[in-house]
Amino acid sequence: MKKLLLSLAVLFSFALSNAQGTCATAVTLTTNGTYTTGAINGTYKVACFGTFTNSKGYWYKFTAPSNGEITISSNLPSNDGVTKSDDTRVSVATGLCTGTLTCVAGNDDVDGENYLSELLNVPVTAGTVYLIQWDSRWSALALDFTFNFTPVACARPTVFYLPEYPSATSTDLYWNQTTVVPANYEVDWSTTFATPAGSGTSVTVAPGALTYSTVNIPGMPASSNFRYYVRSNCGASTSTWSGPYYGYLPATLPYSNDFEDVAENNTDGFINFALFNSGATSVPPNYADGGAGYSMYTFNSTTAVSDTRAYFRGVSLQAGEIVSISFKTRLYTATPPASSMGFNLTVGSSQSAAGQATVVQSFVNSSDAAYTTHTATYTAPAAGVYYFGIHNNSAPGTTQTFLFLDTIVLGTNLANNDYLANSFNVFPNPTSDVINVTSNEGNVITSLSIVDINGRIVKSLEATNNTLNQINVSDLNSGVYFININSVDGKVSKKFIKQ
Repeated sequence: MKKLLLSLAVLFSFALSNAQGTCATAVTLTTNGTYTTGAINGTYKVACFGTFTNSKGYWYKFTAPSNGEITISSNLPSNDGVTKSDDTRVSVATGLCTGTLTCVAGNDDVDGENYLSELLNVPVTAGTVYLIQWDSRWSALALDFTFNFTPVACARPTVFYLPEYPSATSTDLYWNQTTVVPANYEVDWSTTFATPAGSGTSVTVAPGALTYSTVNIPGMPASSNFRYYVRSNCGASTSTWSGPYYGYLPATLPYSNDFEDVAENNTDGFINFALFNSGATSVPPNYADGGAGYSMYTFNSTTAVSDTRAYFRGVSLQAGEIVSISFKTRLYTATPPASSMGFNLTVGSSQSAAGQATVVQSFVNSSDAAYTTHTATYTAPAAGVYYFGIHNNSAPGTTQTFLFLDTIVLGTNLANNDYLANSFNVFPNPTSDVINVTSNEGNVITSLSIVDINGRIVKSLEATNNTLNQINVSDLNSGVYFININSVDGKVSKKFIKQ
């Protein structure tokens, strides 16, 4: 059962000076080309995103002449932040302007450093009216964007749900059936994120009779991360690939995440809060543990109680296992003083509000001067996969305030069973150049990572052909570190000293 929601050849340029401030007065798009909006100062309507204070919108609409795909992008050099906006969101939705809109696809940022927006190959159905909203809370500057419609005979799936994990080495994937159901779907997955679509492990699945399709992928490396693509096979033709989408099999403890590992999408399975990349010139500056780098954030409301949730990657726990949880938060507001923000640390069986049945501990953060470290403990009542979460339930604030979160560390009272821990040897210790890792019992290592005493991952390596037993640490500063050893039988942490 699924749980949670994951041509025209000639180009023209159009400058629209009349303000299209509402959904009802949306500009009609009929031709592929490059467009320029008017000032983004019209009425905002919730479609694919929530609302910020002072959110404004600018509207277009498109009626698909046939089944096909549209691509919309503001990722253009002309959107420089000076004459044209360099930070907006785009939503494509269906529905009536006078009612509730249904999101088809949306994008905020191209990546953590590029705040322009891009939607690629969004399927559209013949005769359907699609409402396109550009929105911003930062500036009323206009922007340039490209729009392209391409007729497509075999449509790709677009509505995906969070993977589920029936075991530590398998996953169930879910997506909605396409409007015209194909002969079958092709799934391509890999534990290497950079592997191109069509070059990983292939699985074919029949559509089935439900409104959604599902496939089980067994035999995956324990605690591994993976990417996957899905496409339709209509017999005479195949669609383009949908993806990449990502999955994160339940980790074993100890576990840490400081959001700095670009190879793991920075999030490493943490979902629902937004990712922020801070530096000396960012606003706010240096908000990743007080230095440059990545962190996550949420924000309050000035008119209502907040109700925003985020979830950690799942962890596999044994019955009676005691988990120590540590993470850091810090406030920021553009109009000091910051309003206090309250939140709960929760735990449950899924990355959903309904699945988060237990409040582990409640917290209040009142300082924007520095990061505050929060700690809690939780005892697992039974063996299984658990998901910790952060529930932002802040009271209405006097000023809009952001809560930044960084450096999650989950420890355990177990040695992830002494037998497994004792089977690995780490040498030489102390060391000045390399760390060797061997197993007395022939345990297969899938990945290794180095964590400093502040919980930051400073180095990581993935196994190639099940071969990995050495890390070069000559570039690390002197001090105490932990080496996290991921194997097919579980995860072990060993301490070493870098001279």
